[in-house]
Amino acid sequence: MNLTARYIDSEYFEELRAHTSHNYQIADFYEERYEAEGDEIYSNKSRAVGACAKFWDVEHYHAQNVGDIKRVNLCRDKFCFNCQSMLAAKRYGKFAPILDSFKARYKIVHVIFTVPNCEPEELKPLLDRMYRKFPFVMRYFKGAAKVRGVNFTKYGYGGAVRGVEVTYNTDTGQYHPHFHCMVLLSPKIELRGKYTNAYSFDHNDPSKKHKFSDFEILLQKVWYLLLNDCKVTAEAIEGLKIGYDVQASDPQGNYHEVFKYACKGAFKESEGACIYKERVFWTLYGALKNRRMIQGYGALHNFNDLDGELLEEDAAAVYTAYIERLQKVEKPVFRVESIEEVCEQSKRCKYISKSNLRRVLAEVKRQEQAERGGEND
Repeated sequence: MNLTARYIDSEYFEELRAHTSHNYQIADFYEERYEAEGDEIYSNKSRAVGACAKFWDVEHYHAQNVGDIKRVNLCRDKFCFNCQSMLAAKRYGKFAPILDSFKARYKIVHVIFTVPNCEPEELKPLLDRMYRKFPFVMRYFKGAAKVRGVNFTKYGYGGAVRGVEVTYNTDTGQYHPHFHCMVLLSPKIELRGKYTNAYSFDHNDPSKKHKFSDFEILLQKVWYLLLNDCKVTAEAIEGLKIGYDVQASDPQGNYHEVFKYACKGAFKESEGACIYKERVFWTLYGALKNRRMIQGYGALHNFNDLDGELLEEDAAAVYTAYIERLQKVEKPVFRVESIEEVCEQSKRCKYISKSNLRRVLAEVKRQEQAERGGEND
């Protein structure tokens, strides 16, 4: 097994430093709230976010020019782009092999459930309703809830992973919460577009037009009826002229990239500057507090898989063997390094960590599975 990627690129550390470069603003928000209310939870959050990834415990093998990263302090805050990107990488490492195992039986479809934009005070109750109603969509397609005259099970639903994202419109001051989902459906499902409606048109590019399939139209109407507390019946579905915008697309085998996007966290980093505005930050904080960002359903409900356990064992074995080779030459010297020192030294020193080995092994495993799949085609 080729593990040339076991060393961590210096670009990784530079990216990490960039991800935390604005954490001081979030730390300030928490500290100001602590001073106003006296609740220690905000003081603790302020310290954690401010120090995220700033210091690293490293054992150095100077003669061999290798640094073994033992620990890095992370805040795990929903608003820290560094921690959210790390969590996304872990999710990908955990979920990707599971999705691969289903691709022979299902078509893995990307579905986006949206709602109309809302005002700041409407965001939390709207998310409450979206979270409460979304499982019913899954129940209909699973067949656990039935609607006379509508055959939901013909779409071959097997399971789904749901991630939440919230974007902010700087012009209107409104918020746009929506769900990105990876859904296991029948490989025979027809997603070819037939219909146009108000959601077909891209306001940024009028030349683009999306045609919706029967499946998408059904989802749009069911989603609308559920969110507006209307009973879902064949008559209600037929009588509803237009629902809420729901779009389904076939990633054409590139579902890994879609999955990375869907499970990245609640914000697009490229549009994340809004969280550094205090009013926006506290609106999002209140709306997302105690919410589960990623949720699985059906066959993807429980992600504790044997492959993950074996991967952990493989990583531990490879890591132990490598460290044993290093220690035959010399004993390590322990140091606490700042992120600035790590960035500078990574241009000359080869850094390793057990968690990075897990990522490498996961990617190697995925590539090997893909190659075996190609041989069987």
